[in-house]
Amino acid sequence: MLDAYFTPIDESIWAPYKESKETIGGKLLVNGKSFPKLKKVKIALLGGGPEANVFRKSYYSLSWRFGDLVMADLGNLVSSADEKQNQFAMSEAMGELIEMGIHVLVIGGGDGQIYSHYKAYRQQGSPVEIVQVTPGIDLEEGTPLRQILVEKPSNLFNIDFVATQSYYISEGTSALLEKMYFENHRLGEVRDGVEETEPILRSAHLFQFDLNAVRKSDAGSTKLASPNGLYAEEAARICRYAGVSNQLSSGYFYGLEGIDSDLASATLVAQMIWYYVEGFISRYHDHPTHDSGDFLIYRNRLNSTGHEIVFYKSRKSNRWWMEIPHPYEDRTYFIGCSYRDYETVCADDMPDRWWRAYQRLM
Repeated sequence: MLDAYFTPIDESIWAPYKESKETIGGKLLVNGKSFPKLKKVKIALLGGGPEANVFRKSYYSLSWRFGDLVMADLGNLVSSADEKQNQFAMSEAMGELIEMGIHVLVIGGGDGQIYSHYKAYRQQGSPVEIVQVTPGIDLEEGTPLRQILVEKPSNLFNIDFVATQSYYISEGTSALLEKMYFENHRLGEVRDGVEETEPILRSAHLFQFDLNAVRKSDAGSTKLASPNGLYAEEAARICRYAGVSNQLSSGYFYGLEGIDSDLASATLVAQMIWYYVEGFISRYHDHPTHDSGDFLIYRNRLNSTGHEIVFYKSRKSNRWWMEIPHPYEDRTYFIGCSYRDYETVCADDMPDRWWRAYQRLM
């Protein structure tokens, strides 16, 4: 039974909001005295560590602005001294919920659970894309990301890293990213146009956010305590873009270990999740197909290479996609892009996003 993976939420956390239907705490289905029925649930919150209880105290107090959405808080995942058992429990619980069509948000936990998050998709069978917001990237032997990369058989198609800082990334890791055609969007690039993270997230299935990506002035509890990083507003915008993504089905928020000593950090995470859910209820549910009349199609041929780059623009949302032909099979693949990519092609240049995706299909 699914409830065996969770511990109920302490009554002192949810009881103050029980009669308040204007707050999130008053509208959530809570694993308090009994495990909630999941039949109509669209989003489930899971606590990945004790820091989730600190998050709840801030999150439950926020205004409910999500209409008829049914959301549940299933409590914290049962923890044991065996870390492998904890990782198994997270991947199994998430996997079951995702199979039920429930969007899953895990709050708290260590970076070791990054692999557990990915493992929750092992039954999917289709290519999986990950977007990770993080200041650093560690692909050394034994790390969670390395486990994902070396797993066989693998259904990993891509990992996009967002808001990274070069001094936290080794030359070896940087070279491996290039070799695998993964995308690394540095902090400066993100800060120059945070809206450009939306098409990155549009193609993702898994979203992971390390709070250490936020600068210390806006998240004082972080272990990294970096003077550089995202501002709180930028973190919230990225989370909303994640929520809007049509095919994204789960998020994992980690690096929260110190929020019990910093109310501002706990409040920031609560607001990030608020915007994520606000994005979720605002989804456009548009995705290009070859015979859809809901899209404008633009065909551009590069004089320099002879490649034809085909763009699809949604009439509903004005969002853009690029069509990537499979090099060996009679099928195509769509990736989210922006108007900037279209401008790049109009200037007779190859968009880096298109080239990397094509190389990953090789």
